[in-house]
Amino acid sequence: MATVLSSLRAADEVLSGSFDRAFAPAHNPWRHLGALAFLCLLICVASGIVAYAWYDTSVAGAYASGLRLQNDALLLGRLLRGVHRYGADAFMLLTLLHLLREAVRGHFRGARWYSWLTGIALLWLLWLAGITGLWLLWDERALFSVTAMAEWLQVLPLGAELLARNFLTPGALSDRFFSLIIFVHIGLPLLLLAATWVHVQRVSLPRMWPPRSLTLGTLAMLALLSLTWPATSLGPADTGHVAARLSLDWFYLAVHPLAEALSAQAVWWLAGALTAALALMPLWPVAAVQKRHAARVDLSHCNGCARCVADCPFGAVVMIPRTDQSRHPTQASVNADLCAACGICVGSCPSSTPFRRIEEMVSGIEMPDAPMAMLRRELQRKVAALEGPEKLVLFACRQAADFTALASATTAVMKLECAAMLPPSFIEYALRLGAGGVVVAGCREGDCEFRLGDRWLQQRLLGMREPRLRTSVARAQIEVQWCGRDMLDVQAALTRLRVRMLSTASLSTLAPLKESEHD
Repeated sequence: MATVLSSLRAADEVLSGSFDRAFAPAHNPWRHLGALAFLCLLICVASGIVAYAWYDTSVAGAYASGLRLQNDALLLGRLLRGVHRYGADAFMLLTLLHLLREAVRGHFRGARWYSWLTGIALLWLLWLAGITGLWLLWDERALFSVTAMAEWLQVLPLGAELLARNFLTPGALSDRFFSLIIFVHIGLPLLLLAATWVHVQRVSLPRMWPPRSLTLGTLAMLALLSLTWPATSLGPADTGHVAARLSLDWFYLAVHPLAEALSAQAVWWLAGALTAALALMPLWPVAAVQKRHAARVDLSHCNGCARCVADCPFGAVVMIPRTDQSRHPTQASVNADLCAACGICVGSCPSSTPFRRIEEMVSGIEMPDAPMAMLRRELQRKVAALEGPEKLVLFACRQAADFTALASATTAVMKLECAAMLPPSFIEYALRLGAGGVVVAGCREGDCEFRLGDRWLQQRLLGMREPRLRTSVARAQIEVQWCGRDMLDVQAALTRLRVRMLSTASLSTLAPLKESEHD
């Protein structure tokens, strides 16, 4: 399974990179699938509220309500109905793609298990909301779907036969059927909004809204599709006759032909097995080399600044009243069940500086598997071993790729769990040790494995977030590459640094010559 996920992750990386070339990385729709799905939910809710004002909840008026919107001379009804219908289809498609991408990237275990499980429940609610919306049109397609659903439910002890007898016979069908369906169809989207809020509860600063460009592009595409390919009703439903051939909305009605091809029982088993498999994915074993311990707080070096709380991507760090005799009123505390062991909190800690004059460096918050003291010793050892005038240090994120192959006599490779685990002071320290330049390589921009690492590190290096890289550090000696698995980008960054180092060295040797010529 690990091999399959690795191959799929590589394919996702290629696809994400392709979109980066077509869009700016920050506006890559492949990175905003969840936010785009939420946008479509809001579009459906807003358009549904307006459409409800024209809907007649009666046997005689339900079908005519859809036709009035479809045949509106000003095209506003066509636009409203199309945006609602295609928005629902886009909602389902984007949700499925979001689920698939999160699975491919392994975002179903550890700190993300809660979001994963609530996302599965969201998928079921989404499907029910969509299928009941199609029933409200009460055309031949809706009659087929309601009848097929009743037959599908008959294998369960839920009274589906009673439902079919009470609602789906010519003499028994009444207005209460549409009152019931519209109650369900209105209630489920509202429940979806609440469930979405639950879905992101354990995520700090969730990306709920896509960039403005993607929002406007989505609205434009839905409007264009609605006007050029209108959402239309089939013939009116006749409870005494079900059409032999009709078109289906495959996003919501695919279950019906599947039940006919297999059986109602088989589809129930298939749906149950798929749901159970998705729900059990967080329990899949993790390879021993991938297991990491949660961050730990060292109270003797924690001053309660709360930077780690502000930077934690999953809300795993909180401030609590002090438990020792320190003069500081609060201290950081880590919830191990929520910790992703990314080390971003270590990079934010003011005590994570290699310039501290203590023999054994200790940070206020540490990763037990990679303490700051070990990182400092490794950096000292590797820089001391470098040869030649073009000494470079590469701080590489493990989640992006394995950059060990780039290590050489002139390049030291330092591995980090996340690029944002790197305190900016370590960059200055590497330069003080004798490195001529530093490259930081991480996941693609906006695609950090731990969600916020690229954003926080960029802000620290630009002096917009604590801890800041000091202004005295020459920015020309630093290259940051959000490259993912593309090693060519990192090699290019290393080459650029070497060229700049050679140019600087050439200028420094030419300057004395010019002075002597002038004399």
